[in-house]
Amino acid sequence: MTLQELERGFELHEKRLARIEEVQKITGDNLLVQGELLNRVDQRLDRVVSIAERNAEDMSVMQSAMTNLFQRMDAFIRGLERHDGHGEPSSS
Repeated sequence: MTLQELERGFELHEKRLARIEEVQKITGDNLLVQGELLNRVDQRLDRVVSIAERNAEDMSVMQSAMTNLFQRMDAFIRGLERHDGHGEPSSS
């Protein structure tokens, strides 16, 4: 093996090492980006869960109010059917 062949082999080896280091740097950068993306997704998911919980609470309040409203409307309609607006039907 000549000195030129050794030098050429050494140059190729250095290029391979440089590529490996480049790939490792890219891999590290990718892991950082992926970590940041996962963090952002997690934060947004937390917000969505919070909004969904608030909506569920609001729906419960609205459902209770609607039930109360319908009960009052039903009582009002029954009162109109009795002709006096309240109490038992009058006997005429």
